[in-house]
Amino acid sequence: MVNTKEKIINIAEKLHIDCIGFASVKPLENLREILSQRQEKDYLSGFEEKDIEKRINPLQVWEDAKSIIAIGISYHQEEPKYPEQALYGKISKSAWGTDYHKVLISKMEELMEAIQKEIMPLEYRTFVDTGPLVDREIAFQAGLGSYGKNGFIINPQFGSWLFIGNILVNIEIEEDSPLEKTHCGYCNLCIKNCPTKAIEGPFHFNAKKCISYLTQKKGILTDEERKVMGQQVYGCDICQQICPQNRNAPYGKNNDFKTTSSLAFPHLKKILKMSNQDFKTTYKSTAAGWRGKKILQRNSIIALGNSMDEKAIPILEEQLKDPRWEIRLYTIWALGQIGNKGRKRIKKWYPQETHPEVIGEILRILEKDEEI
Repeated sequence: MVNTKEKIINIAEKLHIDCIGFASVKPLENLREILSQRQEKDYLSGFEEKDIEKRINPLQVWEDAKSIIAIGISYHQEEPKYPEQALYGKISKSAWGTDYHKVLISKMEELMEAIQKEIMPLEYRTFVDTGPLVDREIAFQAGLGSYGKNGFIINPQFGSWLFIGNILVNIEIEEDSPLEKTHCGYCNLCIKNCPTKAIEGPFHFNAKKCISYLTQKKGILTDEERKVMGQQVYGCDICQQICPQNRNAPYGKNNDFKTTSSLAFPHLKKILKMSNQDFKTTYKSTAAGWRGKKILQRNSIIALGNSMDEKAIPILEEQLKDPRWEIRLYTIWALGQIGNKGRKRIKKWYPQETHPEVIGEILRILEKDEEI
């Protein structure tokens, strides 16, 4: 006789859920001290739940929970060819296609509807990475994978290209056993190749240094933060692309995450010229759109500066007319990265600028010239 757990696994396979596991609702006490230390060191991004108790105790999130179903869906897709011209940006795989939050929630709802129809009625709560619980630790406890030194969960079949969803249910389901904590061995490629050194050591991650965080961060970025962003318009995949455990990962079958060259490697000028309607049409339905149009435009200006390509100068000159002072500030910085021709444009614009922050940026860059 097929038990409840096996029936759920069979349903998940029919729904093309790539992996599924089951965990208890016991508090994740092993994380209490780790999260506390990360808070003290200011290593958290600020996007997480601030109450540690809610992060580690499922019963603080829903008191009727008796088990957790963890699912994983691969978002690994074939990468389009990167345009040879310098005036293109890069968007992380996690933001290709439809917003993964919507896809995961829809898939979990499908799963629960099928369970209620084919097995038994039950109550549940669905969560993705915007929820309070530490989704990766639950995925680890449910046997979905082992930890990489970059903090990602690495599934034996799909690698770390995995979106994770958790479902709290009010029925007891036999829990799975975790896999080995890590299979990284002596490999430190993710640590060595992180441009910002956000991975400070094995399993020690400073979210505030991560390029992905910087592309989402509001406020004025420092000079160093702008430079390390390179061509990234949203997110970063470097520590996953370099991981040997991802080399043989198959492409995911979920078409929601497929992309085109223009979405994976957007033309920076087009992002700067897009209207609110263009933004809604192109990015609002993706994970890259959640911080708004201005953040993507800011990142595009930074990418143009980091290109150091003189072809970017006329595009940037147009941005000096933008009524938003933050956009003008980043434009001044970007022009300052493009040699003498870029700095000549700054000097030409200087008498017209009225905002004190932008004037300060102009003076800072021009003073550097004098020092040289």
